[in-house]
Amino acid sequence: EFYHDLSILYARACDDCKDLDRKRFDFHFAVVHMDGRWSFPANLDEKSLVAAPRMPMAAAICRISQLNPDVMVPHMFCVEGMTRFRSLFDLLEIPFLGNHDYTVWPATDKAVTKQLLEANNVSVPRGELLQKGKNERPTSVRVPLVVKPCNEDNSRGITLVRKEEDLAAALDYAFSFDPRVVVDEYIAGREVRAACFEEEDGSLTVLPKIEYFLKDIRTSAHKLQTDSSGKLCSNAIVAAKKDGDRQCPADLSPELHARIDAMVKEAHHVLNCRHYSLYDIRISADEQPYILEAALFCSFSPLSVIPAMAQHAGREDLLHPKLFHGLLERAAAEKKRVPEEQKLSATGYSMAMLPTADTLVSLERSSPSSDSSTNSEDESVQSSQ
Repeated sequence: EFYHDLSILYARACDDCKDLDRKRFDFHFAVVHMDGRWSFPANLDEKSLVAAPRMPMAAAICRISQLNPDVMVPHMFCVEGMTRFRSLFDLLEIPFLGNHDYTVWPATDKAVTKQLLEANNVSVPRGELLQKGKNERPTSVRVPLVVKPCNEDNSRGITLVRKEEDLAAALDYAFSFDPRVVVDEYIAGREVRAACFEEEDGSLTVLPKIEYFLKDIRTSAHKLQTDSSGKLCSNAIVAAKKDGDRQCPADLSPELHARIDAMVKEAHHVLNCRHYSLYDIRISADEQPYILEAALFCSFSPLSVIPAMAQHAGREDLLHPKLFHGLLERAAAEKKRVPEEQKLSATGYSMAMLPTADTLVSLERSSPSSDSSTNSEDESVQSSQ
């Protein structure tokens, strides 16, 4: 439910931008509900979401084929939405903004991200991977340390542990989110975010960095405001921001800028990113940066981190929403065009592009060992153009 609400929140923030070019782009919405059904609301307000009829995935794919979108913008922030549903649009040959599922899969797992980066000489904090029922306490990392679930975002389940007697509670809390938990040494110092933007020629530009002014670490309360029941507030993004809690561009030494630029560019290549990538970084007292994790998503609203960084880059083409418009154009250019002589009517074309029950049975008979299944437990949102 949290990720459903978060997906709706971010998608609304993107669509609410008054400067989007709605003459150039026609925006449509597809919602994937927690029961696996889809809907296509006219807008993302509560009334439209409730009124939109729901349908099974097969019917939804027919509807998408009829819409024939040029590009899709993912606003699904559950693991399934960031991976399998991106794969679905890949199979439908509908291009989308951002990273492919094969990039996001390892990046959603903090332990795997660390292993990939460390193997390629990108600095990460020293730490351990714990697994429920196998090894549930760290043996090489001592307090102060940071405990966090492997597959949670927005700092859910994270705890800074300064005393040994507080470790057990922190581990129990993290394990309540995920059976795999990362325990990292705590790096006292500064915290910044750095992002790579991929230019059309494939070169990388590091956007102006953001520094967060913290007592110790960033928690979920620094990112999203919730009510007393834990549900996201309607203005959760804005309400979590406090005056003076961050600065962009970050005031760093030239040497530190150069170190961070080099490491995030390398991380972008190591993780096989495209269009953009974003990293949380801690800086020790001796100005050594360490990548804490990769955040390979962006909602492209005026409140999003990457557009906020880009507005300080001194380039007209990177100002919001021009940055968003440019990426839409770039992604849409990847779409394969069907020659006119191969097109049928809208309905006929949609059905011709999809496997029917007969063809699926035929495939199953010819390949008895094949097995394909999908499972979505989170209601999520996709915005397609």
